[in-house]
Amino acid sequence: MEVRMTEIMVKALTETPEIPDNLLTCLRSAKADGDILLVDLGQDERMAMTEMCEWYVRTEPGTGELTEQGKLFESIIQAIIDADLASGGMTE
Repeated sequence: MEVRMTEIMVKALTETPEIPDNLLTCLRSAKADGDILLVDLGQDERMAMTEMCEWYVRTEPGTGELTEQGKLFESIIQAIIDADLASGGMTE
């Protein structure tokens, strides 16, 4: 399934130290569609990417608001959810 991401999203993911090789391969194979990159991810890859992104969704201690990094990684999770919903659910 193709997940729509911005260059900023893909860059953040590729710079994540914990990213496994299989996800890095998917990101490096992304196809441009205007100003969006289409990242082809299978169900296991989507689940792994979502779990990894959750590590980076953090809030500011004083305010409880998401940090800038937290907002970025939350938007990646949302892009994966949106792709799943658009395809009718968790499918390959």
